[in-house]
Amino acid sequence: MKLKQFSIALITVCLTIVFGPKAVEAVTLTTIVDGISNARGASFDSEGNLYVAEPGIGGDGNCQPSPSTLFQPICAGNSGSVVKVTPDGQETRLFDNFQSLAEQPSGYQGAGPQEVGFDSSGSAYLLTGFAGYPGNRDPELNALAASNNLEIPSEQLTTFPPSPPDQLLNTPDLTKLYKVDLNTQQLTEVFDFGEYEINNNPDGGDIVTNPYELTVSGNTAYVADGGGNAIYNIKLDGSNEVKTTSLPKNLIDNPVFPTLPPGEEIPPGLVEIPESALPVGEGEVPSQVLAQSVPTGAAVGPDGALYVGEYVGFPYPEGAARIFRVGEDGNPEVFLDGFTQITDLTFDKEGNLLVLQFSDESQLTGGDLASLPGSLIRVAPDGTRTTLVAAGEGLESADGVVVGPDGQIYVTNRGIGPEAGSLVRVDGIEGAATVPEPSSILGLLVFGAMGGGTWFKRKQQQNREAIAPELAQTLAQSAI
Repeated sequence: MKLKQFSIALITVCLTIVFGPKAVEAVTLTTIVDGISNARGASFDSEGNLYVAEPGIGGDGNCQPSPSTLFQPICAGNSGSVVKVTPDGQETRLFDNFQSLAEQPSGYQGAGPQEVGFDSSGSAYLLTGFAGYPGNRDPELNALAASNNLEIPSEQLTTFPPSPPDQLLNTPDLTKLYKVDLNTQQLTEVFDFGEYEINNNPDGGDIVTNPYELTVSGNTAYVADGGGNAIYNIKLDGSNEVKTTSLPKNLIDNPVFPTLPPGEEIPPGLVEIPESALPVGEGEVPSQVLAQSVPTGAAVGPDGALYVGEYVGFPYPEGAARIFRVGEDGNPEVFLDGFTQITDLTFDKEGNLLVLQFSDESQLTGGDLASLPGSLIRVAPDGTRTTLVAAGEGLESADGVVVGPDGQIYVTNRGIGPEAGSLVRVDGIEGAATVPEPSSILGLLVFGAMGGGTWFKRKQQQNREAIAPELAQTLAQSAI
């Protein structure tokens, strides 16, 4: 791995954003650490140490077809880890050789360590992914599925069915939430998403799980399960209280489908055609489809509600991704819309919502999945949207966003492929052009009523004051 210390500003890309006729100041992406395989979520602890999850590249073990890869096999190995970077630039890998799944031989679409989070007392938690039918994970879950007489949807049996007992993945550490000791690297299991999916199937659809993103607030862990199309609310106080929220499917008008070779068809189960769009003749494209929501990013807002972004499943339409607000009643309401392939959300110190787009284009455009043009958008409390980094200006297949203890924005970039990923700092955004673009009256009312910017600024200031002064100085010196 090639490491750039926090105290050294290595400028990798120099960008100039032009929004309409107004030219704005240059924005730079400063690489902090690179060489990460299928880079995922990033986080900071109270001492300013950085943790980047590395799902790994799988290996030569048993395989299963995955809906995350359009049913191409992902195979087991021990190539996952968590990359730790100290404020002075020292890098180590924690939980090295962790269980991992990925396509072979490309090493794309890794599932393994997904993200590290910290509760209000500073305790650390680790989320691990999976991306498939949980009964394939290990003999224990395979037996549970058999004892439940699990009824698997017919489309799933065709596209990603259960594996025979002698071809199980044998990856019992995946699709779980752990409390972890970052010094001893000891894992204590908190929750098993695979077991819960088999017993409950929250969205009532395919029996699949892929815990993708972790947000910890107070003593509660929120997990976006992109396979199960659900958000988990897990209490960390020992009560074992768990709540789930399923996100509604997304009605897509005039969907665009890829051109298939002669004789090939779209696999069953990828899309659902609503009754209003039937009948569809042979060779005709339906006027509407219902795409799966696929939640991938979540953040607790200044008002205490949970905000959830969606990637939107096949056929991966542009401009159709929504952001939901989930309040105390647990009901998801559309807060904002008009985004494309959201992979993460967070709030900055001013209460602005930061939205990371994996790509501004459908992944069916034919480009390399590892280098699709992504973007970073800021939504102010009044609904004004500002493109901080536009498509084609340095973010490629970006997968995670976090605000650091220095108040600056950090993004995990190039989140697909072996050793391709990095964590970059977004510098020089002060002059970004803004355009009023309130997509949701609900959004304006919520932020306006709660005075979120003031609350969140005060909370972030408290966090920064808890950090050693020399650390803050080191981070400040690396800014451009």
